[in-house]
Amino acid sequence: MKDTFYLKLNGYLLLTIIPLSMLGYYFAVHNESLFFLYEWLLVALVIILAGFSIRNIVSIRDTTRWVAISILTFLLQFSVLGLFWGPLSYFLMIYFYYAVAILSIIIFIITMRKNKTLRSIPIIFIILTGFFTLYMVFLNTIWGSSLS
Repeated sequence: MKDTFYLKLNGYLLLTIIPLSMLGYYFAVHNESLFFLYEWLLVALVIILAGFSIRNIVSIRDTTRWVAISILTFLLQFSVLGLFWGPLSYFLMIYFYYAVAILSIIIFIITMRKNKTLRSIPIIFIILTGFFTLYMVFLNTIWGSSLS
């Protein structure tokens, strides 16, 4: 019972990325001098979520452990994407993202097969991985092209 509480808390905290991203958009458009605040809040949130995920992986002993593993995998993938958006905007990071995305999809599929109760979480992660990967494919195709 308590393990499920922490797993659900991890999922609900994961949803806080959405309003935090809206705040980041507001800062980027209207008050760029405060954008660093969004970046550090996002970093703190990802670290807290990773800590909860590791705690859930260690403490949960049944098949819902795979949901915690998939949350941690999604956070890893999101972190690689965030690093590409931020300080590591190198062409090779695109291929590193592809490798992490393939690993993530494999873990999400394993989670769907092993876990029968919380199947919606890895399905949502697969959809988000698809969107992120399409974005990266688009960036990969226009990298180095003169769009002017």
